Amino acid sequence: MTQTDENNNDTYKICDECLHRIYPNAQRRANATIPLIDEDKGEVCSLCNNILLHKDLIFDLVERKLNMLNITFDTCQIASVIADKQMLKTEHQIHKLAPYYGKNNLRNQLKYEMCEMIEKKLHKTIDHKNPEIVIMIKARSKPYDNAPHKEVSGVNIFIDVNPLFIEGRYNKLKRGIPQTKWPCSNCKGRGCEECNFTGQQYPDTVEGLISRQILPLTQGSETKFHGSGREDIDVLMLGKGRPFVIEVKRPFNRQIDLDELEHLVNENSDGKIQIHNLHFTDKERKGTIKNSSTESYKVYEAIAEFENGVISEDIQKILKLKHIHQRTPQRVEHRRADLIREREIYDIQVERMGSCKLKLIIKCQGGLYIKELISGDDGRTEPSISSITDNNAVCSQLDVIDVHIPEVE
Repeated sequence: MTQTDENNNDTYKICDECLHRIYPNAQRRANATIPLIDEDKGEVCSLCNNILLHKDLIFDLVERKLNMLNITFDTCQIASVIADKQMLKTEHQIHKLAPYYGKNNLRNQLKYEMCEMIEKKLHKTIDHKNPEIVIMIKARSKPYDNAPHKEVSGVNIFIDVNPLFIEGRYNKLKRGIPQTKWPCSNCKGRGCEECNFTGQQYPDTVEGLISRQILPLTQGSETKFHGSGREDIDVLMLGKGRPFVIEVKRPFNRQIDLDELEHLVNENSDGKIQIHNLHFTDKERKGTIKNSSTESYKVYEAIAEFENGVISEDIQKILKLKHIHQRTPQRVEHRRADLIREREIYDIQVERMGSCKLKLIIKCQGGLYIKELISGDDGRTEPSISSITDNNAVCSQLDVIDVHIPEVE
């Protein structure tokens, strides 16, 4: 006996796989009135278009795609899409007729079957929270071109490779190097004679010196650099280095030797940067690093040069600096929100280098602009070293000697 939808007048038949997912209970299956297909007669399941009868062929499609892309991974997530409105409509209609007692619709059943086979046959771990790759199974009734298996010609596999995150610290040992890509001011990144058609204002960046070694190792498509703040282009990053996370997009090879990566970067940077303490991390740590400015403290070594001679009373005033109100500096206001920030100075040490020159070691809250702390930036930083000494000063040299950020909990 067949069931007929009064509005459609189509006769539905289902395969044994769909019967079991609609009626998980054996008694209900025995009383089911929707007939089963006869595969020998070439009949097709109204629900799944027979794809659930050929799970092994779908798994073969997955394996083929993985081998073709040569992806290395340990964890994955399976996703599925039914890209056919008629299949979805038919499933809804049959569920009304059945009625439907199962937990898995066709999309979920495909995911379940593939998860089980990948775990058993490829010995990979299914990870729903932080997978290295996502395997997408897309099913429709219309066949795809050049499908290797006629029985599942309406199924195709798509693989999305999630980013790889590597944390470490870098030292910048030469001035004139920005942290990240800086588009050419003449061509705005398009490429011109002035930038030697690179699209970049500066030939080397901290990110670029790392990326040119990491991309061949990971077979990634591009990188994105996340630092705990950044130093100006004319500032060195010394001491233990600045924490960073480098994000590698679409890395087909995740199983890289971090000691080898560190060696390659350090040996091929012409003494411009050094990286160390590399280890794999996750997306959450990237956020911690990038947004750690106010929770971090930093130590700077600055040379302040004054218009007039500095007396002992001036030095005593400098040593008492604590709470700073700082409006966004003029030199960065084109790329930063115009805000007034409150920052703390935890400690200042002063060494006289001449009648008009001081060396300052400043330990302060992250996000304090040191050059403007010295100059005052036309009154935008209050108090400043220039204002409290009533003696115009500029920062002639600045180096970062320590960056401390919250540790991983």
